[in-house]
Amino acid sequence: MSRPACRWNPQTARSHRDREVPESFVTVTHPFHPLSGQRLRVLFERKTPDGLAVSCEGGPLGSVMLPLAWTDRGPVAAEAPLTYESLADLAAVVAAVSTRHAG
Repeated sequence: MSRPACRWNPQTARSHRDREVPESFVTVTHPFHPLSGQRLRVLFERKTPDGLAVSCEGGPLGSVMLPLAWTDRGPVAAEAPLTYESLADLAAVVAAVSTRHAG
């Protein structure tokens, strides 16, 4: 008795629908994204190697996949930009720790 080559599995179909997020929206916050500042309807969420991402209706771009960090659901941006002085302080600390562990 042979088994069918492809069989519809209601469990698999149901698990895909469960990830859909009906009437959910995100705002693109990444400053260099072409849709920055726009509110997009979320089609579904997906786990990626880098974390969660959302597939959205992107208007003229079609559907777009955005990391959550590029949306208003991502982490809050720093209050102030990174300055030369803070980077110089960090470099000094790293150099001191490296010297201590090298000896």
